[in-house]
Amino acid sequence: MVNFYDKKLFISKSTLAKLAGVSYRTFSRYLKTRQPVLDMMGIPPKAQLLPPRAVRFVCEDYCIDLPEQMQDQDDLDKTQLYKNVLIYLQHWENENFEKMRLKAKKIKNSSPKMDKDRQPHPEM
Repeated sequence: MVNFYDKKLFISKSTLAKLAGVSYRTFSRYLKTRQPVLDMMGIPPKAQLLPPRAVRFVCEDYCIDLPEQMQDQDDLDKTQLYKNVLIYLQHWENENFEKMRLKAKKIKNSSPKMDKDRQPHPEM
C-alpha cells in the first residue's frame, strides 16, 4: 500500500505502535535506535506526538500502512494513475498465474504414465 501522508496530521507514538501491531514499549525501543535521525528532525525523545515528516520516516522505515482516514484525502482522490497501475498489476498476476497453471497441466500430461499392470513398490 502506498501512504499519502497528511502534511498537517500529527500522530501519537502509541497510535503508531498500534498500527504497527506491537506494544508501546517495543515501539519505543525501536524509536530509540532511530533517535539520531529524529534528533536531526528536531524531535525530542520525550515527544508524544510526531510531526508529519517524522510520521512519514517512521512509517516507511517500520513498514506501517496508515489507514485511509489518516491519509491526505486530496492525494487519495487524485490517484487515478496509481489505481491504473494496480489494475495492470492484478491483470498481469492473473495472466501469469494462468500461464503457470497451463504449463503445470502440460507437464503433468506429458509425464510418463504407469502401466495398469505394474504396481508401485510397496513401502517398507
